[in-house]
Amino acid sequence: MKIDLLANIDYIFGAAGVEETESGFYASRMTAKLMQLYSDTESGEIRAMNNSGVRIAFISDTSFVAMKMVFGRYSRPIFNTDIVIDGFQKMTFGPPEYCDEFAFSAELSGKGEKLIEIYLPNLCETTVAGLEIEDGCFVSPVREERSRLIFLGDSITQGMTVSSPALTYPAQAAAAQNKDFHNIAVGGATMDGKVGRLALELEWNTAFVAFGVNDFAQNRELADFAADTEQMLKHLSMRDGAVIYLLTPVPWFGRIEPNTLGLQLDEYRQTLKLVAADFKNVCLIDGLQLVPDDPSCFVDNIHPNDKGMRIFAKNLLQKVK
Repeated sequence: MKIDLLANIDYIFGAAGVEETESGFYASRMTAKLMQLYSDTESGEIRAMNNSGVRIAFISDTSFVAMKMVFGRYSRPIFNTDIVIDGFQKMTFGPPEYCDEFAFSAELSGKGEKLIEIYLPNLCETTVAGLEIEDGCFVSPVREERSRLIFLGDSITQGMTVSSPALTYPAQAAAAQNKDFHNIAVGGATMDGKVGRLALELEWNTAFVAFGVNDFAQNRELADFAADTEQMLKHLSMRDGAVIYLLTPVPWFGRIEPNTLGLQLDEYRQTLKLVAADFKNVCLIDGLQLVPDDPSCFVDNIHPNDKGMRIFAKNLLQKVK
């Protein structure tokens, strides 16, 4: 039985919209205005069009799920899809290298109804060309009444470079709290107050904001960084009842030299701390306490690997509690 995602848009999570293209269904995590904001450069556009955090979820007693996907541009050559059953059984499918199309069929163990969550590749522009389940089986949408988290940030929050999409720290943190989430982080992004304003067009209750590494690496003046942080928090604070967590940068292992302005990364951390102090509904979380300053936790000394992401999510949950 084929599933028409355009006719069953309530099966889509973590997306701002779904459109039908020549190759299938594309679910964008960005609104049109956010997409325009990140389209100034080709690399920004590609990363914004990656499907980080986008999931297909439904309840069914089907014995299998079959998918065909068409891949477009990518920010990292990782094309894995995760299928998670009832929140704990995870299966991963994907080609070892780039290909135009990829198809798989997953046999699902156990009988009866189960929650099926399909995490699309987080580092590639992916179109769903086909989604099938067993003929005659029961299928229904997930009754989503949980609160929703939103994640704003750079490549670390987008999920570079984990081996599969359910392993990003936003995905793990949301799953552990049994909450929905929307990830609008973009690799290479710096703190930008406009992103906070545009995030108000999306539904969420709690926001996680994680910028600073690129601001340091791209030699932003601290005054400009502080001004954009203030605007970001002001916009997000306009959401009634919102709780906002501001994360300072995680360790950059081995980096001791300043940027070309003569500033250390820790000065950007301190700037975030000073700005956050003016907002009663903002909780500052020290990124140095989220991931150990240990190269075994990183792919390239700054982007957490699978191990680093697990520790990141675990420590973040402790801070939130």
